[in-house]
Amino acid sequence: MNGRVFQGAFLLPAILGMAACQSAPSNFQGSNFSNETRALEKQLNAESMAFGAAQGATSLAASADPTGLSSFVKAPVALAARNAMAKSADARMDAQLARDEQELYRRYGMNPDGTPSGKKPAGRN
Repeated sequence: MNGRVFQGAFLLPAILGMAACQSAPSNFQGSNFSNETRALEKQLNAESMAFGAAQGATSLAASADPTGLSSFVKAPVALAARNAMAKSADARMDAQLARDEQELYRRYGMNPDGTPSGKKPAGRN
């Protein structure tokens, strides 16, 4: 029993280190998206990896409980925390994408409905 706990204690940092080295390419490439959007995406990815690592650590600790009761307590709390984090991340990304969309309209001299605004496009004479 103690051997499994120590093995998990040594294995967890190695797994976290490998996960930290891997980064997915951005889903927001191109001139339609700002650097702020790409930075927010990286931040949200880092937050989710940290959250996953914390969940893994608590699961490892819960697995050492011989009664198994800690797993029953942990599961709904972890699900509620994940849902709250996802809702917050969605709201933050939606707000950032709305700012990018407004900048795109301004850049091309358009109204949000696609009609010309009558203003010169930004950066054009």
